[in-house]
Amino acid sequence: MPALKGSLTYARFFVEGEPPDDFREKYMRAIRLRALRPLEPDDEALESVGWCKVGEPFELELGYEDVFFNEYLNLGLRTDRWVIPGPLLRRKLREAETALLAKKGRERLGRQEKSELKDMVSRKLRRDLVPAMRAADLSWSLEEGMIRFFSLSPRRAATMTDLFQRTFGVKLVPEAPYTLAARLGLAKAEEAAWAALEPTMLGEAEA
Repeated sequence: MPALKGSLTYARFFVEGEPPDDFREKYMRAIRLRALRPLEPDDEALESVGWCKVGEPFELELGYEDVFFNEYLNLGLRTDRWVIPGPLLRRKLREAETALLAKKGRERLGRQEKSELKDMVSRKLRRDLVPAMRAADLSWSLEEGMIRFFSLSPRRAATMTDLFQRTFGVKLVPEAPYTLAARLGLAKAEEAAWAALEPTMLGEAEA
């Protein structure tokens, strides 16, 4: 989901740790190191995850002007994955197996031969396909120490968190009532009252 257009739906994360004095140079090196690397048909990996320009997932060559805007650091998270339609893969695999059996003069293939044949067929099909792409933007307010991630998908949030922490060397904490309260600061009496809270069931699930 893009940050620059569409509905403003996002999840918030707190950043634990302060940017270094020379953060622009250090961060740009780290971002470029982990920019998305497009998948190739012969790659062993089926998925690639990396940074792109905010709002423009096909822009992978990032400059300072693409990332920094006033006190904000903005990036896109792009995920590419090979997705081969099941019926197409099964049909091509049957054709390849039939041809190989005829060539070898045999009635069946071994497990290892089937695995190798599937890998060969998959790689061949990838040359006629393009990877499925998904992208979501984030904006890091360096002054607030807060990330706004423009996706509510738990899986994408986990992917973003892992890549963010490896890129910038800081920890992300998802916003929740407790983390927000702790960030704002509570008096000792409020902390004790908070610790004594217990979950309340507002209804029961039907059997």
